[in-house]
Amino acid sequence: MSTELERQLRAGFGRLPKPTREASARARAAALDALGPHRRRSRGGLLLVSFAVAFVIGAGAAALAATGNLHVRLGAGERPKRPVPTRLSVPAGSHGVAVVAGGKLWLATRSGLRIEGMPVSAAELSPRALYAVVGIGSSLVTLAPGNRRPWVHQTDGRVVSAAWSPDGLKIVYVVARRGADELRLIEGDGSPDRLLVRRVRPVRPSWRADSLAVAYVDAHGRAAVFDLSSGLRRTFDTRRCGGAAREVAYDRRAPVLAVVSAHGIAVVRRWNRPASCATLDVSASPLAAGWLQSGQVVLAVNRPLGGSLERLSGTNLNEAGAAFGRQRLRGLAAAPKGSSVAVALRRSAGVVDIGLVSSPERGARLKLSRPLLRLRTTAGAVSISWR
Repeated sequence: MSTELERQLRAGFGRLPKPTREASARARAAALDALGPHRRRSRGGLLLVSFAVAFVIGAGAAALAATGNLHVRLGAGERPKRPVPTRLSVPAGSHGVAVVAGGKLWLATRSGLRIEGMPVSAAELSPRALYAVVGIGSSLVTLAPGNRRPWVHQTDGRVVSAAWSPDGLKIVYVVARRGADELRLIEGDGSPDRLLVRRVRPVRPSWRADSLAVAYVDAHGRAAVFDLSSGLRRTFDTRRCGGAAREVAYDRRAPVLAVVSAHGIAVVRRWNRPASCATLDVSASPLAAGWLQSGQVVLAVNRPLGGSLERLSGTNLNEAGAAFGRQRLRGLAAAPKGSSVAVALRRSAGVVDIGLVSSPERGARLKLSRPLLRLRTTAGAVSISWR
């Protein structure tokens, strides 16, 4: 046997796991007995003994590894991935979160209200998440901790969406009607409701920060605002900014309205001034928008090869950052204080992950910084209410 081959074998066996003293002694004794009396042992035979001992040790290590009693890992260890919970958790610094996907509700609040898989058509949390209002059948129902239902209001139609005012005193909701949907208002204590607008699109309304006006999408696909103090309605034709309006979102700190269209976004600051406008390519499909505490807008966009979160200036809509990923987006909601956003990402066929995403930076990868919930659903849209 050549010296080089001996060196390589010694080095290879030297990297094997160390045996116990008992196993080494038994292997050495068995090998020496096979060689016969001491005087007939040659150097080559002794070398063969050492290789045999090492072989026994190595085979034992392999057997242990195969049975799961010994774990061998080569190279640098990978950081374990944070598991996605199957039970909804409340993000730090907030009061509660509600998710509606595929006609079912998952809800968790710090006040003790928890729901998992309740059939609903819409859901919205009150300020500080003390209550929730949901659409069940042809009724608008409030839910409270302790399995209580403070009031139930018959709507004579399916509740499509709802929004609770920032002051907690009013709820606007869209109810399905034959021919056209209606925008209606009801007090937070369930007192008599009234019709605001007769023909609207089935889009979630959005309250202005002072709770005196509510934005919606009218039957012609235009963004509109109903002023409760004057009873006046104003429309904003932002169709030049990428087509008909699909969603409206007021800044929680200022009277500024974001209007998401089929292929773009507009920001309306004054009703008598032209809106700021940004259009995307025809392959892009904006889904939703939310406001950050810096006065910037986060736009969720789906594209042929995945999804993106794009952070835009709230004045001229210039891009300030973006995160891209292979997963398609299913929903978005800004944090109560605008520090981050919650998104729904299509993980795979029939699986959607809900979680938090930090403010997107240029060239960042779209991924959840904190997972909140994993759902088995094929829903194309996920509604998130975060307080």
